[in-house]
Amino acid sequence: MMKKALISWLVLIMVLLILPLLISCSGISQEKYDKANSDLAAAQVQIQQLQGDLTAKDAELKATNEKLGKARNEIVILNAIFIPAMKGDFNNKTQDEMMSMFLSWQDKVNTVKDTILTAKFQAIMDSGGGNEATMAFFQYLLEDIEKTVQ
Repeated sequence: MMKKALISWLVLIMVLLILPLLISCSGISQEKYDKANSDLAAAQVQIQQLQGDLTAKDAELKATNEKLGKARNEIVILNAIFIPAMKGDFNNKTQDEMMSMFLSWQDKVNTVKDTILTAKFQAIMDSGGGNEATMAFFQYLLEDIEKTVQ
């Protein structure tokens, strides 16, 4: 019986001595763990930076699309006026027909949502199509298209 007790004690002591060795061999080193944590933190910082860059690019894209939309609408106005003028479509129009055309142009001008352009178009209407008001309108429109697409 004593022999069994002694053997049991020896086995228990050996297990207690070997167990910490087995545990330390099966895990990762503190150095590897620290490096993995450091890499993770660096990756998280990089993700945040990239998300910030993406947000900035999204805002830039939105602003560019808004500028292009404005320029597109301004070109629609030019086409609506100049193409019929070049074709001679204004030559045989009645006053009512011309007024209808002006009102359709006014709708296009209002689409641009530019208060100066709208005021200059209104000046054309107020002057009855006066040359000075018309030239001021077209000058502003052409200059604004160029400024918008830059």
